[in-house]
Amino acid sequence: MRNWNRAFRRASFRGVRFWVDDDGPQKGRRVAVHEISGGDTPVVEDMGRSAIEFAVSAYLASDLADVEGLSLEAACNAYGPGLLTLPMDPAQMALCIGCRRNRAKDRNGFIGYDLRFVEAGGGGLAVVTGLPALRDVFSSGLSGVVSALAGAFR
Repeated sequence: MRNWNRAFRRASFRGVRFWVDDDGPQKGRRVAVHEISGGDTPVVEDMGRSAIEFAVSAYLASDLADVEGLSLEAACNAYGPGLLTLPMDPAQMALCIGCRRNRAKDRNGFIGYDLRFVEAGGGGLAVVTGLPALRDVFSSGLSGVVSALAGAFR
């Protein structure tokens, strides 16, 4: 019989590990519904796939849960996408769009989190974060910035 406790890996975001009570992706299509005056049937326009969002009920449980919690919160507040690894899904680049801590005084050593992530797409901010480290770009002066931006849009 399969050992389900060993079947799934421990979760992490930006290398900060945590346990998961439950998680799941929200997938679907972007749809525009046009209700035409005098018509009985709406016109439905498929506008493509929606961004995949992940809702995660996470927790930390140890004598260092407070320190680990601060690390997780810092990872969630950091700029740009980071590597998100969930127990069942393949690891992927994502942005944390919500991080809510749930701590109760009668559960010392245990800190729960409600986390929300969205997949990092290929355009917009993901292009900017895909550039070489900003420190390296800006240290090379204006010509380095121009070269990096030009390379990103080739």
